[in-house]
Order: sequence, then structure tokens, then C-alpha cells
Amino acid sequence: MPPEPASDDLDLDGIEEVCAAATPGPWFVRNLDDDHAMNLVGVGTVEDSGRGERYPDFDHRELVAATLVQHPRYVDCADERWDENATFIAMAREAVPRLVAEVRRLRRLLEYGACATAGSTGTEFVIPLDEEMLAYFREMVDVLVERCGVSRAEAVARINATYGTQDGVWIMGHELPEYWAYGAYYRPDHRDRLPTGDPDEDADIDFSTFPVRPAPPKDSPFWTVEEISE
Repeated sequence: MPPEPASDDLDLDGIEEVCAAATPGPWFVRNLDDDHAMNLVGVGTVEDSGRGERYPDFDHRELVAATLVQHPRYVDCADERWDENATFIAMAREAVPRLVAEVRRLRRLLEYGACATAGSTGTEFVIPLDEEMLAYFREMVDVLVERCGVSRAEAVARINATYGTQDGVWIMGHELPEYWAYGAYYRPDHRDRLPTGDPDEDADIDFSTFPVRPAPPKDSPFWTVEEISE
């Protein structure tokens, strides 16, 4: 049974609205001086020049926030993490929208039945794989590209949709990669058979008689590789 999607504790729409309403990024940490030559740490829309400009030699309209204003001392924090807080604010301008998008992507994976560990795997597959199984999955993709004539993007999407929703994929290594690749492309024939990838077992099979499974919807999260137009 696929895992239940996480409850919507986060108001993702609200977060996106707040992000969209804020001054466009990127934002940068600015190390400046106030009119008494005392350090002023801010966040602005232009990069820091490294010159530590003293007010009024910088444009205050380029600042969106400050974490230290000393004269008068009305922006400060007790733990003196002025630089760290400014770095966080600047980073959040781009990080928060990206995190919202990532949460939406992971929730869509769960809605499509992906296993609980699916997500940011660092590969084209939605399921985490060790080096051996990653090579095995890529062999399945090669089978679909070379023998079934689909694009690599579609091949990856088919493998993701068919096997990225399962746990315990390590056991798949007991069969040829062709066995699983064909299962992601063909439906069983009228005798309830599928090709196995073994030349002897498949010798009497007419591949043209097998119904082809539809590819995953293009708006599904299983399309992780960009489709290249020939």
C-alpha cells in the first residue's frame, strides 16, 4: 500500500504569495557604515562592493533589510549574529521558493504512489539506488531506447513509473534487465506472456503482437530527464 501523503501543515500557496510579493531577488549581504562610520550590516538587491561605503555614499533604496544599525542603535540582536542573520535572509529569498517547489514535487511523487524514500536521489530515478542497481536501472533504460525505440526521457519515465513506486528493488537483479524493461513497455499478450530477454525463451515471440503500455502522463513527476527534439 502506498504511503499516505503528508498532511498539508504548510500553507504552500500562502508561502508562494509572500515570496511573490517581496522584492525580487537575488539578495546580497551588504557590509556598510552608517553616518558615524560604525558598521551597518544589511541585505540588498545589489552585490556588496567590498568598500564598506559610508552613508550617504550608498543608495538606501537598494536595501531591503538590516541586521545591525548602530547609530542610533535600533537594529541589533543580543547574540551578535548580525552577519549570519543577514546571510540567512539573503539566502531565503531564493531558497524558500525552491523549497516550496521541492515539497510540491515530493508530494506529487507520493500521490502517484512512489515509495516513501523517493525524492531527491541525485540521479534520474525517483527511487534511491546503490551503484550496482543504478547501473542495472540504466541498462533497463538502454533496452527501451535501443530495442523499443523510445526516447531516453520516456524510457526513464517508464522505469520510474513502473518501479519507482516499489520497495525492495534489489531483488530485481535476479532477472535480466530486459525482463523488467519489457514489463515497463509491453502488456502481456493473449497468452498472458511477456518477453523475458532470454533469446531462447523469446525465440517464438512476435513482439509486434504485444500491446504497448501508455507512457506516463507528461505532467507526472516521473519525467525527470528533458526530452530532446530530434
